[in-house]
Amino acid sequence: MNRTDVYRRAIQRTFAELYGVPAEAVDVVWDREGITVQCAGMIFTHQTGDDDNEFVSEGEDPVTVTLTEDERYHLERRV
Repeated sequence: MNRTDVYRRAIQRTFAELYGVPAEAVDVVWDREGITVQCAGMIFTHQTGDDDNEFVSEGEDPVTVTLTEDERYHLERRV
């Protein structure tokens, strides 16, 4: 599993748990600007270069993605 896959799964897990949807229903897209997440009819963004793991959306509280121990392990193994 590469770094992008680990982060994608962490993002999907976090949003799925928060909004009560299946992880597969959380759409995660990377581009030059950052990361965009579509979940439960809402759009959240994370800007490239931001060191935090916070995703923001107009009218919604920010969502912070936290890695599990297993996800951290996979990232450390890949370095």
